[in-house]
Amino acid sequence: MKSVFIAGSRKFFLEIEQLVQLLKQSNIQVATSGKWDSTQEDTFESEKDALLRAFKEINNSDIIYILANKGYVGKTVAMEIAYAYAKNKTIISSQEIEEFSARSLINNILNKEQLIKFCK
Repeated sequence: MKSVFIAGSRKFFLEIEQLVQLLKQSNIQVATSGKWDSTQEDTFESEKDALLRAFKEINNSDIIYILANKGYVGKTVAMEIAYAYAKNKTIISSQEIEEFSARSLINNILNKEQLIKFCK
């Protein structure tokens, strides 16, 4: 069974958490860059820590799954996609990504149910 790192904008935090639970219920190993605290002020150090944590989780995962509602990915997710590509990871998106350069690195577009089947 394949392990999955889920990347997505903080805007989609609730959907990411729901997807994490769905994958866990399907006995799929899943990771994210961590919990987001909307009350915490972003700093250079907190952003760097979160990105380095994401890189570590990507290293330990077979697949990076991009939750791209309406094709949106932020700059941090774009960096995670590039990192995963450089590490020869399978990169799957939930929808076609708006950002052209990031879109060019995507291997496949799968919805949640298709992702679960792909991982098994």
